[in-house]
Amino acid sequence: MGTDPNFTFLKAFFSARIDRLRNVRDDRGAISIETMMIIAGLVVGAAVAVGIIAAKINEKAATIK
Repeated sequence: MGTDPNFTFLKAFFSARIDRLRNVRDDRGAISIETMMIIAGLVVGAAVAVGIIAAKINEKAATIK
């Protein structure tokens, strides 16, 4: 059996990514903090939306019974 070309590609791709991350300078901290704040805001927004939808569903279910 030969080497799977997909596995070879993935190995080369992730090796290149790892090498690139090793050579990145450490001045990217502010970007990652900003990104985490955006993600946290989106998660809170999604939780609020799910809560509103769940409340409306429960309200409709109570009126059906």
